[in-house]
Amino acid sequence: MRARFMGLLVIVVGCASAPKPVAAPPPKAPPPPPPAVQETELHAGVTALAVQCVAGTAESCNALDDNCDGVVDEGCPYAADPQGVQITVAWDTGADIDLYVRDPSGEVVFYNEEARRSPVGGFLDHTARGACRAEQAIANVESAHWPAPAPTGPYAVELHYFGPCGDSIETQVTMSVVVHGKLGGVYRYKLQPEERVQAVSFELR
Repeated sequence: MRARFMGLLVIVVGCASAPKPVAAPPPKAPPPPPPAVQETELHAGVTALAVQCVAGTAESCNALDDNCDGVVDEGCPYAADPQGVQITVAWDTGADIDLYVRDPSGEVVFYNEEARRSPVGGFLDHTARGACRAEQAIANVESAHWPAPAPTGPYAVELHYFGPCGDSIETQVTMSVVVHGKLGGVYRYKLQPEERVQAVSFELR
């Protein structure tokens, strides 16, 4: 009788230790495509420039993609993440030019200390004052940046000729827009002293 009981015990234990089948993990969903510029509006007086670049050329801090890699001003002290949205302006006189960008949050990013960052992560990562701050290493470029993934929605760029910082003369401003490592456009506008204008509007979808 005792021997029969031991045999049953061995069978029960053997059944209990059988491995359970493991379900295969579900396949990973592909990442969503990055947002793209769906619509761009150039305001009065703004001209779109044909991209002129030479592969292998040294990059300058000038709001242009000098070496044709789709990134503007790499190596300069701004635009740390070209995979997001980068808006850069450069100008050709000693004037103090200011960049303003209204982003999808509805807030405006500009030079004021309290306004340099927006609720959706955008920030003015380089400010400049032309000849009014001649000791600055790069005194004629301003840049704003939204790290990836940049928020979708409308962006609007404004330019302001704050002061001449010397001779009160017309100043040519170059603007570039980079979205997810691709140059969305290069634009130019001639600002008069104290003039403030809407320059470029675009929407990410």
